[in-house]
Amino acid sequence: MIFQVAYYSNIGSTKKVNQDAVGFKEIEFGGSHYAMLVVCDGMGGLSDGEIASATVVRSLLDWFEHIFPAADSNFDYAVLQRELEDKIVKCNSALHKYGVEKGIQLGTTVSALLIKDNGSYLIANVGDSRIYQGNKESVVQITEDQTFIEREIKSNRMTIEEARQSKLKNVLTQCVGVNETVEILFYRGKAASGEFFLACSDGFRHFMSEVDLYNSLYSVFDDNDETKWTETLEKITKDNMDKGEKDNITSAIVKIS
Repeated sequence: MIFQVAYYSNIGSTKKVNQDAVGFKEIEFGGSHYAMLVVCDGMGGLSDGEIASATVVRSLLDWFEHIFPAADSNFDYAVLQRELEDKIVKCNSALHKYGVEKGIQLGTTVSALLIKDNGSYLIANVGDSRIYQGNKESVVQITEDQTFIEREIKSNRMTIEEARQSKLKNVLTQCVGVNETVEILFYRGKAASGEFFLACSDGFRHFMSEVDLYNSLYSVFDDNDETKWTETLEKITKDNMDKGEKDNITSAIVKIS
């Protein structure tokens, strides 16, 4: 495999259902390798959030495996962004319709990374699950949270310290499935060989700054052993739970070998 991948998910200390979902696929065509990583954090009563997150992960990976190769073999950002946007919008419509018919409200965040073996990548993000990019120098958050407090901070109506203390810090402004429409944020760029991407639900990073993530992952930066990456993610997860995290916790790493 051109890409190393590791992931770990934990139901948490108080939840009855793990509403997070994670999926990864790698394919080869046209002489190049491509990979897609998706992390979703579902919300809704009991199994409803689980349905939402699993539906989006399954739908995006199905698109990647069967439609993506025919969509564009040159990794044209504009083409792929339209394709991903169309797929996520259709997921949003389907989940919203299902919720209306059942008289329930369900939804999910989505952090989706599409990457080619030359390092070119495209990210689609909705909600407050995140994707970070890292190397031996730093770990940096790429995505922007679509939350009430993030909006207030950007508008200078709330300080970062006020945001940390706010009871509204988990309120999303965007989510797949809750409303009839959804706003998707896209990010594009190119990673160097040896760099990695970390995708996670919010439960994984509530107690983790970029510096904390860097320090926690530093020991395995140069390691291509997926088992050691998984063990590291599990350790970070347990450390978060010891600090008081009660939500579902999911994380995944993709590294360009």
